[in-house]
Amino acid sequence: MEYIVFKLMKENYTIPLDKIKEILVYSQVIITELFAEEPWIRGMINLRGEVIPIVDLRIRFDIKNIEFSDNTVIVVIKTDEDKLVGIIVDNIDSIIELNTQTIVPAPEMGVSIDPSYIEGLIKMNNEQMAILLNIDMVLKIEELV
Repeated sequence: MEYIVFKLMKENYTIPLDKIKEILVYSQVIITELFAEEPWIRGMINLRGEVIPIVDLRIRFDIKNIEFSDNTVIVVIKTDEDKLVGIIVDNIDSIIELNTQTIVPAPEMGVSIDPSYIEGLIKMNNEQMAILLNIDMVLKIEELV
């Protein structure tokens, strides 16, 4: 199975490639800001007639020093409920091929995000680790409505 690896600050995160509908350049997207209860909900975009909520994963994961660059992108995810949600990430690093045997359980300690968001850890070819996200837990639809 193929996975996309993206960065938030210096950490690697990954999600299955088949969850991704498309990738948009952040600087070319107009986000309509909302007065959302949750600060990590940045607003909405209109993607070819479909209104999509935008989540800033850096705020969701309580990462400080948020800066946008030319590499910042919005990854449009298709959730298990067939809803589209955009996530803002710092950049796309790579696409990797993995089998499920290379996924190891996440440790109980030392992880900076909610453990329910993590399916496991993946050792990449360059000896770095990537956090395999349970993206449907991260993007709980009831929290976006």
